Amino acid sequence: MKYSVYLSAIALLLLAAKPSAALASGSKTAADAAEADKKLHEVLVSYTAPFHQVVLTKDLHLTDTEEVTEYDNPVSSTPSKTVTVKKTAQISKEQAAELLLFIKENGFHQLKDEYGAGPQERNYPYTILVREDGTREKQVVYRSNPAAAARPKAFSQTEKKIIEFASKAVQLKTGE
Repeated sequence: MKYSVYLSAIALLLLAAKPSAALASGSKTAADAAEADKKLHEVLVSYTAPFHQVVLTKDLHLTDTEEVTEYDNPVSSTPSKTVTVKKTAQISKEQAAELLLFIKENGFHQLKDEYGAGPQERNYPYTILVREDGTREKQVVYRSNPAAAARPKAFSQTEKKIIEFASKAVQLKTGE
């Protein structure tokens, strides 16, 4: 029997947040950093977690990515297989507007930029980025740690809505 544990997808958006960060992460040229920065600015909504990444771009293309690690032995810490599961969907303007309205009415834009553990403490970061009208951008990071405070309600509700939104959009596309 195989047991699945979801592991972190590579958080390209976090590395691309600043061109210098992209260069520091192993990009070879300033052109690589500029391309990463351009991709970041195409993002409308993104959710990045240690186990999951959802990205909705301005052209209404949704990508839902997870890395699934399987273990043949339930007590082993050595994975037998790791697979990246990537699902995509094209959504309507109405669907995107519904998501953005929920985020706005939920109070996401009033949240502080950071919650949870400090950046130097051991943590699992959960990041939500919302970009509206090309001018208004809000990014909130919650760093999970057993000693840290719980997620703010607006953050956890927005997180849940983005995950449900992605799951529903992908199911409608694939008929799953």
